[in-house]
Amino acid sequence: MNFQYDKYYRKMGVLLNHAKTEEERIVIKTTNLEKLEQLLSSVEIDFNKLKCNFVKLLLEKESARFLWILYSKYENGENYIDKMSSILKRENQVVRGGVNTYKMNGWMAHSLYVYQIVNQNIANSLEIVNFNGSQENKKQVQELHDIYIRLSVEAKFLLKIFTLIHDIGVIEDIAFHDKLGSKYVEQVLSEIGMNQMSLEQAKVKIDFTDFVKILQEMIQYHVLITSLSSESSDLYVENKYRKLMEELPNHCVKKEISALLFLLAYGDVIAVDESLMNQKKYQRIKDCYHFFEQIRKKETIKRDEEKVAMERICDIIGESKILTLELNAILEKNKIEKKQFIEDMYNIKLMRYTGALMKKLKDTEMTIRILYELFELIEYFEGKEALKEYTIIFMPNRHENDFVEQFKNNNFFNCIKKMKDNHENECTYKNINISKNADLDGKYLSVKVV
Repeated sequence: MNFQYDKYYRKMGVLLNHAKTEEERIVIKTTNLEKLEQLLSSVEIDFNKLKCNFVKLLLEKESARFLWILYSKYENGENYIDKMSSILKRENQVVRGGVNTYKMNGWMAHSLYVYQIVNQNIANSLEIVNFNGSQENKKQVQELHDIYIRLSVEAKFLLKIFTLIHDIGVIEDIAFHDKLGSKYVEQVLSEIGMNQMSLEQAKVKIDFTDFVKILQEMIQYHVLITSLSSESSDLYVENKYRKLMEELPNHCVKKEISALLFLLAYGDVIAVDESLMNQKKYQRIKDCYHFFEQIRKKETIKRDEEKVAMERICDIIGESKILTLELNAILEKNKIEKKQFIEDMYNIKLMRYTGALMKKLKDTEMTIRILYELFELIEYFEGKEALKEYTIIFMPNRHENDFVEQFKNNNFFNCIKKMKDNHENECTYKNINISKNADLDGKYLSVKVV
């Protein structure tokens, strides 16, 4: 019970990320699973009892530790989280590398760490050990704890299920997992034994139909709060939050949704990698929480466009700040008009998987060039106002390093030039493909390595 699973799975993720071959990763996993087997050799699990009492286990104060044990204890090649749910088992079969340290173990390691951060660390104001005693992190956890303790019984229970299943959509498509996850909610709840009776036993006063609907909507919008002053425009976030409020059942927990999204988002960022949660990132997520609350309370919202644009650039490249002089020098060198670039940066509706990619690129000037060229491509075809309607998505079908290669060898820039020259809605140049499309969410420009 006292084993530091968060430290263990971080170490494992780092080792797996640095492995050069699949054979090397298999050796690392096999060796480390043997260590877990020794640690948990005295643990015996009656699966039928577990299946009948899983929801009760989630109500326990130490539920995060129990879940780590179930995830780390294997029988016949399956851990006990896999045994509990086919959906969660399929989620755990999805692996993602690069900046995603915990997901290298299997995606459920990420979800369980989110669960732990929210329902153990924040709930009890306990420091997160992988921050190595950081005073800033302790302060953040305490601030979030103060929000957590004011939540209703219903909201706290929702938070447990929400953190556990928030990423189930990855079983179908990582790129659109937030939108796709809602359709698997009923199945995963059934598999873990959630129903009207279990809600009543937990003293949670929500009708089960409403409980399902609330989870479906929260999962669909769970990445929204980290996207303000980042990958999403103010207008996009505001419209989406209003839509969320319209879709939620009229239950008293509705007024707590902003807080639940805030707490989930904090854990969700850290459980990718702790390095992503600095003071500026925390402040941006907190700003969005207050942004949501202003909308909910029908208060006037006024934000500085240039400040927001600069924050979006910083968030994407992973810097706490970028000096105005540095930005001016980059723009001048590349003959980019500052006022227009700032305006475009503020207006672009949505950018997906841009942050993880540009943090891997680690080149502020090239990042700005990439974004500028994409803005110009949209404007070339449809005018500057179209940016408010467009999503830019770097399709996560390949490792970030593959994209970095295509930026550095100029294939990306040559593809944009060819697309303009030929006035084509889709263009492939060597190993890069760019296309203009539309779906139910509107227009989007996709970039992928082929």
